Amino acid sequence: MNNKINQITILISQIQNAHNSELTVAQEWMLEHVKDPELKKKVPKLSVVAYHILDTLSQHQELTGIKIAQELGVTRGGITRAARKLQDEKLVVAVRHEDNKKNIYYQLTPEGQKIAGLHAEMHQELYRQLQEKISTDFTSDELDSIIRFLSYIKDHVM
Repeated sequence: MNNKINQITILISQIQNAHNSELTVAQEWMLEHVKDPELKKKVPKLSVVAYHILDTLSQHQELTGIKIAQELGVTRGGITRAARKLQDEKLVVAVRHEDNKKNIYYQLTPEGQKIAGLHAEMHQELYRQLQEKISTDFTSDELDSIIRFLSYIKDHVM
C-alpha cells in the first residue's frame, strides 16, 4: 500500500506544480522553520520555479540553464528570469568555464544550499503528513481508483 500512497502524493505534487498552488503552503512552512533572519527575508521573494531550480542544483554541482529547463520542464526564459532573481538574492552564482565561454553554469551559494535543504525538508514533511492522512482515510481499492483517476487527469487534462 505504501507504493500506492507514494504514487498518489507524486501525482498530487505534479498537479500542484502545474498550477503553482504549492507556493503559499511552501512559503508558510519555510517561514515557520527557517532560523536565519536574513534567509527568512528571502523566502517570500522566490517563485515555485526558483525553489525547484534550487532543488535541482542541490542534486548537481552545477548546471546550465538549458539543462535545468529540461529537467524541470520549464522554458529557458522562465529559468533565466528565476535564476536572475536567485542571483539577486545571492542564492545562486553564474559562472563561465575557461574552455567554454558560451555556456553559463549555475551553482548554489552556501545560502542557496540552506534554502534548498529547507525546501527539501518541507516537501518531506508535507508529503509525510499527506501520506499519513491518505493511508488512514482510504482502502487499497480506493487508492487504486485514485491513482487511475489522477493519472488520467495528469495525462489528459493538464
